[in-house]
Amino acid sequence: MNMYNTGMENKQPRKIKRSWIDTSETVTVIGGFLLALLLSRVRIHGAHMPFALGLLLACALSEVEAYAVVGGIALGAVIDTPPQWHTMLAAILFFGAVRVVVWSKRHASVKLYLLLFAASCTASLPVAALTGWIELLYGIIASVLAAAFGVCAHRAMRSVRKFSIERYFNDTEQTMCVLVIGVLLLALSELELFGWSASVSILLLATELYVSVRGLFGAAAGTLWASLFVLYTGGDPLSIGVVAIGALSSTAVRREGKPFIVLPFFCAALLFQTILSESASAVNLQNLLFGSLLYLLIPKDWIAQLKAWTDAYSQTERSMKTAIAQIEYGASNELMRMGKLLSSFSGMFRTALQEDDAVKRWTMQGALTVCRGCSAKDVCWKDAYAMQDAVVQIADDAAQGRTAKVIDPIDPDCGRFRDLCAAALLSYQQAQNRNAVCERVKEQTGLIDRQFVGAGETLCGYASRMRERDRETDPMCSRIRTALKEAGVRVVSVDRYRSDGTETVSVCVLRPLAIKRVQLLETLHIACGFRLRIVESEIERDTVTMLFERDSILHASMRVSQMCDAQTVSGDATGECRLLGGHVCFALSDGMGRGKSAREESEAAIDLLFRLYHAGMRRELIYENVNRMLLARNDTEMYATLDAVSIDLNTGEAELLKYGAPPSFLLRNGKVKPIFGQALPCGILAEAKPSVIRLKLKPNDRLVLCSDGVQDVLREGPENAIRSVSGAYEAMGDRLLALAKKEGSADDMTVMVIRVA
Repeated sequence: MNMYNTGMENKQPRKIKRSWIDTSETVTVIGGFLLALLLSRVRIHGAHMPFALGLLLACALSEVEAYAVVGGIALGAVIDTPPQWHTMLAAILFFGAVRVVVWSKRHASVKLYLLLFAASCTASLPVAALTGWIELLYGIIASVLAAAFGVCAHRAMRSVRKFSIERYFNDTEQTMCVLVIGVLLLALSELELFGWSASVSILLLATELYVSVRGLFGAAAGTLWASLFVLYTGGDPLSIGVVAIGALSSTAVRREGKPFIVLPFFCAALLFQTILSESASAVNLQNLLFGSLLYLLIPKDWIAQLKAWTDAYSQTERSMKTAIAQIEYGASNELMRMGKLLSSFSGMFRTALQEDDAVKRWTMQGALTVCRGCSAKDVCWKDAYAMQDAVVQIADDAAQGRTAKVIDPIDPDCGRFRDLCAAALLSYQQAQNRNAVCERVKEQTGLIDRQFVGAGETLCGYASRMRERDRETDPMCSRIRTALKEAGVRVVSVDRYRSDGTETVSVCVLRPLAIKRVQLLETLHIACGFRLRIVESEIERDTVTMLFERDSILHASMRVSQMCDAQTVSGDATGECRLLGGHVCFALSDGMGRGKSAREESEAAIDLLFRLYHAGMRRELIYENVNRMLLARNDTEMYATLDAVSIDLNTGEAELLKYGAPPSFLLRNGKVKPIFGQALPCGILAEAKPSVIRLKLKPNDRLVLCSDGVQDVLREGPENAIRSVSGAYEAMGDRLLALAKKEGSADDMTVMVIRVA
């Protein structure tokens, strides 16, 4: 049961549900109580119980029920003589502080729990100091050990949780588990009978087992356990040498079989003359026989499985992983440098907008060329600002086709008025043309600037994701490979990695596939332990490479119904694009006219859109570039409407993009809502901007996208028609086309129905 909130900021503490018939909860409570009681026997200077306190900290960090743990600590503290009040006080203070944090529903991080733990231990130190300064010093040491053990135990508990899915312990996790096991062995140190020690026997068993699967790593773990045991119990120091020499010798011959792992321990015991020791804390005959016999009785299959869990990487695989990581890191550096270089190029085209009165200045200069030789110049130009406004007004009237009139302060009897008007108009028009050219240049340089910045950001994003990607060629890949082979699929390669927070699986298989897509997804689900969705597939001559990611919360699918003249090719095109991160994009495009040329135009619009989505550019640049790139590729005056829907399947957020497309319709709970967008089609004007509409989709929603050929002929209106056919998702498009056909449409007709589930 979970009690503490150490997850994300939006994660709320979960309420504890008590059920006496819940077996797992009962086992957790009883196990926590007994383990805390057992660890309370491991003491420093006979008075401090750091590992029991560390268990309480681990429970808080791991969100595990801790009532029973506090009870075990309290019982272990009071049954000793004298009672360990300071340890009990520290446990109660920490447990109470954690409960306050949980009840206040505040975000509880690991740092906060460690701070509360340190404060609780510090508050209990004065109780320990009552018996002397030595106990105070040991209390401080015990608090540090408790915090260290709590962190190790927390990591070990996380590893056990992760093991249910990953089926693998990495070296760091194994190291934490080794430290926790060493403390548990200390807790069993008092369990002795007739010269036999449970701790020593289990230590020998664990060392022999660990050496057989991990070699030197297992030998180091066994030596560490022996050292901890001897230092704590004050046992025979020769036991450390027996375990170390025996484990190292077993490592050299571990591939020969179990007897060759057991025999070096007996030889090392004889060498150090401890095999006949009467001390139960030494590696004596009873302990050696008991531990070795248990090891020999363990089935080989169990040992092989343990090896797969703890030593899944061979030396070649590790070398390949290191080489791949180095190559990716170098490539990411180059991509980052190129991205920054492209971004810096944008500054070459960035121009500052300056206030410019060229129209007034040029118009006035044109008028001055006429008035310069006039005798009444001093009269008309006495107020230069008023004269400037008058001349500009006259030129503006003339440019607009209006009759030019004399405006004060111009002399009404001016004999050069017609020449003045002509010169002012000519200068006025030249200034306007100059400004238009400047604005065009600014627009073009702005476009270049945006493209360089966008390309640089995209490359830098690739580099960052490549650096952060956690490639995991772990046992899950082996399970996927085995499952696919059993299903009859010829596998070339399997790769699993985590990129940008998304768990991804790439599978390359030989063609043709022996199973259907649904069977393939079900096979991967069984092998991985979680559902996957296919993002993209690349078909080559002999192979198919498929990219999968962990399935999202929502699902979206489309069904297209299309109708055209049998003598021609439909000018409408549709497409679907699956992207990483739980995104999907659907698009419908209608090319101008009918036939092959219209189809090529509509397909080009959708292809450009999907390519830019896959490139990972900003949405604003994607929408702008679709129009400009379609315009640039046209040798003739061709254009196409574009109606696209981008959906985030993790949140339901949707974005509708419309370039000259007719309204779309949202069908929710039997109600139809039209979605309008005013914009020109793609490929007409470079300055054309799309209409972007954002909305949030819910399960069971349906979006209906139609081409002009459908909506233009529905007399009762598209909304009534969609409402009348809102039955089965698979048949909606066909029924809507049938209604449109009855009205006698001569244009291509396409209906796309998108379902969210």
